[in-house]
Amino acid sequence: MSVVVYFSHDGETLLDGKHQQVSFGNTEVVAKTIARLVDGELVKLMPKPVYPVDYQATLARAKQEMKASQFPEIMPVTHDLKADEVIYLGYPIWWGTLPAVIKTFIRQTDLKGKTVYPFCTHEGSGFGRSIQELQQLLPDSDIQKGLAVRGSRVTCAQCAVNNWLGQKV
Repeated sequence: MSVVVYFSHDGETLLDGKHQQVSFGNTEVVAKTIARLVDGELVKLMPKPVYPVDYQATLARAKQEMKASQFPEIMPVTHDLKADEVIYLGYPIWWGTLPAVIKTFIRQTDLKGKTVYPFCTHEGSGFGRSIQELQQLLPDSDIQKGLAVRGSRVTCAQCAVNNWLGQKV
């Protein structure tokens, strides 16, 4: 069995260099596509408190969390991951790496022996340092080749997702 676990920022985002309002984040678009194709349950990670709607304020908080090695509290994950062998783990790239919300989830969840397929959204940095960080944070998990999707192209990423999943489904 597989599950799609993701964090996505709702509100204001950066698309093609411009700040735009979105009702759901770029990573959520990709996560829903993956979940539909692999018939996996969606698990959205939610920080407590949630990040600001304002994109610059969100990035400022994310930078402060990163510099201080803070792990923000997240809402409890109600999905039992014990039966899931494959985890699709999605996140936006902030400051060149994983958001602290993802790190909190990893610290709180036993992913030992799980196969993890990372996917991210970005505006030019690709995975940044996130794959190396995942390998450090999850030494007992099997980290597979991931999928990086430019945020401004998530609405037309179906082909990229199909190709990526074609390697494993």
